[in-house]
Amino acid sequence: MKAVLFDYNGTLIDDDDINDEAWIATINELSEGKLNAKDFYVDYIGVRNVPFVEAIFRELDLPYDEEKIMYWAKLKETKYYHTISRRKKRDHLKPGAEELLYYLKDQNCPINMCTASLDVNVDFYFDYLKLGRFFDRDLIVYDDGISYDKKDMYIEGARRLGVEVKDCLIFDDSPASIRKAVEAGCENLVAIKKENNPDLPQIRQRIKDFTEFDYDLLDL
Repeated sequence: MKAVLFDYNGTLIDDDDINDEAWIATINELSEGKLNAKDFYVDYIGVRNVPFVEAIFRELDLPYDEEKIMYWAKLKETKYYHTISRRKKRDHLKPGAEELLYYLKDQNCPINMCTASLDVNVDFYFDYLKLGRFFDRDLIVYDDGISYDKKDMYIEGARRLGVEVKDCLIFDDSPASIRKAVEAGCENLVAIKKENNPDLPQIRQRIKDFTEFDYDLLDL
């Protein structure tokens, strides 16, 4: 492998419960209780923040307002996700993740992070979890409104490292993102175990956390 690309939410950190709670709180506040937040959320798990909020606006028959939509998309992170993360003391990466990241650094293996999160959340991760120990903040690919989906993000994440996606090992947990990584040209994936992980030949290993990862797959 010439490089390694990481998804963030649900991959490097266990935060599914935090995202669930943050989105449900946001839906409840925005809709003023008019929507069944839990039922609505199930249909949009994994969708980027802005399209998610746009869907809420449509469901509520609210006029499209780009400024207000971005306001709510960022409020979900700053008011809820960040607050809940601190309350739950979710201030650590998945078991084995730091060891792998330090190993890759020692081996001079290029790495990057491709996340559907907004910039305010990426800044939060770098500050709260000290991700600058491993990643170059300027290289991170996030939801900047330019990349259409995770396929584009993985292609761009590899490009910024000077390699092609086919030469990268990708870690991801989302079924949709895993499929997008394959569409991008990835031939080697490690999936964080979930009940609905797709069955694809490009998935070389399924792990609960990074303590189970087979380092031989790196082929450095």
